[in-house]
Amino acid sequence: MRSRKILAGQASALLLLTACGGPVAGEASPATVVGTRASTAPGDVPATLDEADPCGLLTEDEIEQVFGRQAAATRDDFGSASSCRYEPGRRYLTIDVRTNAGLADLPATNPMTDLTVGDHRAKSWTAIGGGCFVSLGVSSSSRVDIALTADLDEQPCPFVHELATLVEPRLP
Repeated sequence: MRSRKILAGQASALLLLTACGGPVAGEASPATVVGTRASTAPGDVPATLDEADPCGLLTEDEIEQVFGRQAAATRDDFGSASSCRYEPGRRYLTIDVRTNAGLADLPATNPMTDLTVGDHRAKSWTAIGGGCFVSLGVSSSSRVDIALTADLDEQPCPFVHELATLVEPRLP
């Protein structure tokens, strides 16, 4: 139980650091394409990001598909982000919907990789401590952040990139 609290605290601290701050350090890596846009039913995509429910961007079945176990969604808004968190096993996953900050506003201090996820521009980086982030740009002033902190012996970025391909078709 103590390790979950530590991981949760680390993830919260990492997300807080990315929510505030100054210029981006390092140089961006070449663009990478992650996944392709899946087909969705017309009602699945909100007209604007303001209408998006962060806990509705993934299903319990998709969490199980990625992590091998289900995890209940918990709404956990903080700051200007509408947030949803999951704890699949000894991992801490958050999905943040930000309607007042785009990709250009990312304050990560580690080098970022430019990506294309489906039809959306994105950025990915690994934080100090090993957490992995993918931010999907929706407009110049909005984005969805997906962050995962995992066990020390596990690489979180492949999970986050897979989750990003699942979330992306549900974005305007």
